[in-house]
Amino acid sequence: MESATKIDSRKEAEEAPGGEYSVWRGEIEAAEKELKRFQTGGRKIVKMFRASEADISGVDTSMERKYNLFPANVNILQTSLMNQTPQPTVDREFDDPMDDIGRVACRIMERAIASHNNRNFHTADMMKQVVQDMLVPGVGISWHTYYAKTETRTETVNDPTAGLNLVGVDNNRPEPNTLAESLEYEEVVEECVLDEYVYWEDLLWSPARCFEEVRWIGRKIYMTRDQLVDRFGAKVGKAIPLDFKPSKQDNSVESKNMIMQQACVYEIWDKPSECVYWLTKGYEKIIEEKEDYLELDDFFPCPVPLVSTVSNGSYIPVPDYHYAKDQYRELNDINTRISLLVRACRVVGVYDKASPQVIAVLSNAAENQLVPVDQWAAFAEKGGLKGVIDWVPLDQIIATIAQLTSNREDVKNQIYEVTGMSDIIRGATKASETLGAQKIKTAYASMRIQQRQKNVVQYCSSVFDIQCQIMRKHMDIIEIQKLAQVPFMDEDPQVVEQALQLIKMPDFILRCKVESDSLSDIDFQAEKQDRMEYMGTVTNYLKEILPTMQGDPIMGPFLMRLLQFSLAGFKVGKKFEGQLDKTFAELEKKLQEPQEPQPSPEEQKVQAQIQLMQKEGEQNAQEHQETLQFQRESNQMKLGFEQQKGQIKLAQVTQKANADSQATQIKSRTSIEQAGLQSQLKREEFGQRMEQKAEEFATNQALGTAFDRAAAGGGKRGKA
Repeated sequence: MESATKIDSRKEAEEAPGGEYSVWRGEIEAAEKELKRFQTGGRKIVKMFRASEADISGVDTSMERKYNLFPANVNILQTSLMNQTPQPTVDREFDDPMDDIGRVACRIMERAIASHNNRNFHTADMMKQVVQDMLVPGVGISWHTYYAKTETRTETVNDPTAGLNLVGVDNNRPEPNTLAESLEYEEVVEECVLDEYVYWEDLLWSPARCFEEVRWIGRKIYMTRDQLVDRFGAKVGKAIPLDFKPSKQDNSVESKNMIMQQACVYEIWDKPSECVYWLTKGYEKIIEEKEDYLELDDFFPCPVPLVSTVSNGSYIPVPDYHYAKDQYRELNDINTRISLLVRACRVVGVYDKASPQVIAVLSNAAENQLVPVDQWAAFAEKGGLKGVIDWVPLDQIIATIAQLTSNREDVKNQIYEVTGMSDIIRGATKASETLGAQKIKTAYASMRIQQRQKNVVQYCSSVFDIQCQIMRKHMDIIEIQKLAQVPFMDEDPQVVEQALQLIKMPDFILRCKVESDSLSDIDFQAEKQDRMEYMGTVTNYLKEILPTMQGDPIMGPFLMRLLQFSLAGFKVGKKFEGQLDKTFAELEKKLQEPQEPQPSPEEQKVQAQIQLMQKEGEQNAQEHQETLQFQRESNQMKLGFEQQKGQIKLAQVTQKANADSQATQIKSRTSIEQAGLQSQLKREEFGQRMEQKAEEFATNQALGTAFDRAAAGGGKRGKA
């Protein structure tokens, strides 16, 4: 079909036969024509990012030496913009204190969204793809819709009018055979929020000067025959031709080795008519038309596209690569020239063919070996080796390489300045730099990427906001409870029940956002410091205001609200918000209890005098008590001294008596021992005397015997 012509009235054009399809066919072709130049340049940039194209002129491709700085810069920027899975924060439109139901409702939705996005890390990968598309071709986007899987159910319903005699009805007719009828209905067996990444080249929108003027936005969906039949039915699905073919252009990055044939279906969300259209160029009819079935606040099922740079006059992104395109090309050229010169930097030369000894010297001669030369005189006249050999001059090549290396560093610095890739972001620094220089570079780097960080945060917040709207408007509350793990929440069951009902109320406004620090690496030291600051704020404030609240209870509610306002700025204290509300409510209730009436000034004066007299009496009584106490302690000390003195005397008498008794015992024991000793000596003397007498007796007896024998012998000799 030829390019669409200008339309005077869209309503009249759609009323013509086939007019609605013709209008949208023309809209799509106009948008493709508007984005053709951007998409062609984007394909080249993607190939540069994939290091599959060098864009070096006048050089053989086999000799190219690319300096792939562009992919490195993109990866560093992507990491600095999103290095962690974004975490949602759901808040009320107004953070009213003492609103436990709204607070719990926000917490339930926050847990449900986080649970949905943490499954298989799909959302994190999708966000990184979107950020990469923004940094490379210049635009990135994702698509978010509601998915529900249904099954046909049959239910038998009794007919209450069957068999009854109705007025004006022939009651003689035969009764029906059955008293019940079967009803078929679709039951949702599975539902979820469907998040899809849209490739940057598949995104289309109506030509506009800014996004606020965009009338419709659409995407390309590539579907096989089975997918067409499942989505649009057998009749329409089989009639759509599978006419999509990958581009044959040199700059195309699409896969050219696909087995399954596909059809390119356009999904268009038209904001003025609040309708959704599905059509393809090979089927001359609107495939399907639906009214807005998501009912989102901003209609479109996607956030505002994440773009690199756009001007107010045309909503067509300008890729970052274009701003440093000349420098990237020059960098590749310089690097290729350096490579060629390095290859040429070799020790080569020429020699005199009439002097073959040169080859023998350079090739065959060993260490400390002389090579003979014929006709030495002629060889010497030529200047020896210097006269018959000449080397390729390397000084010029080396100087050129040094100059090109310096130029390459200059070009790199230009790229860093243009793209905002300072030394701090790249992680490069110098030991000679001062702390002040480091801080200046850090501030400079933060300013260059701060706006992009805000854009990424805003995009992630919009994604979570769309997910929240889809859950609240289309998903069953039981499914939300499963995602949020409500039974495990540490909240009052009655408050949770009311919060679940509040979630489904359209008048309850929620806001989803993402904190910028949640996209970067977790700084545990900073988080620890935040917690300590939170605790210090609470304890110090309560220490200061408690005396004031006790003296003037009227100031209590104001001081409590002031503390709530101060603590609202601490992200770490969000989980304690409910407990603080309960504590403040109990404290206010206690402060509101009736207090005793305040006395008049005269009564206060009399009370002061009475208190003074009471104080003086208490002081006198205290002094008298102290005097009595002193006297009592003195008497106790004297009594104790006398007791100690008597105890000492008693101890001395006892000690003397014990000594006398011991001396008497010793004397008696000595006398007994002496008597025993004397008795023993007497016995020993008696024994000795007896032994002497016995010996004398024995001696006398022996002598008598001898005399008797001698006498007997003398008588015998006389007889003889």
